[in-house]
Amino acid sequence: MENALSSSNPSTPSDHNSINDEKEMNNKEEEGKKQVKNESEEDEDESQCKQEITQLPNNDDSKNNSNANATCSSEKITDPKRVKRILANRQSAQRSRVRKLQYISELERSVTSLQAEVSVLSPRVAFLDHQRLLLNVDNSALKQRIAALAQDKIFKDAHQEALKREIERLRQVYHQQNIKKMDNAAGSPPSQSPPSPSPKPRCETHTEKEQLINV
Repeated sequence: MENALSSSNPSTPSDHNSINDEKEMNNKEEEGKKQVKNESEEDEDESQCKQEITQLPNNDDSKNNSNANATCSSEKITDPKRVKRILANRQSAQRSRVRKLQYISELERSVTSLQAEVSVLSPRVAFLDHQRLLLNVDNSALKQRIAALAQDKIFKDAHQEALKREIERLRQVYHQQNIKKMDNAAGSPPSQSPPSPSPKPRCETHTEKEQLINV
């Protein structure tokens, strides 16, 4: 009977060892799959916690933050590196919120100071604008006055040139009359004394010259 069993099941110790090795390998593969699955689930939980933290508005109170922290802390996270990374992310998000709040407060202070400065400078700007309008009116009036004076100067210059020409003509006439008188005196006989020139016309000529010059 023993011989029959040994002949029907010819297994050796090496066969038993190979079967055990295969079982161990299968167990290791199953454990590796379970570990990968757990890691992926932990990553999903961590990302979900991060999304919940980042989606909270800036004006949430401490109650919402504590609830989110409690929810995330309730997850079974055994890896200390993951815990450290999650805490670092939370601290970074908190610092980011604090910086945003500080930036908003600085902007509000800047807006307030600028509004105060505008309220102070607005009357000054209005006054200067009014002064500018008045100066523009005065400037236009002065320009019109300058144009009128320039036109008057042109007329006076033309009149002065006409007077100069008239004076020169009268001088020439006077000179010609003197020459004629001298010629008449030289051509008359010596017995007859030449008539003395009357000083009256000479005075009239001098008076005319003065009047022309004064004009």
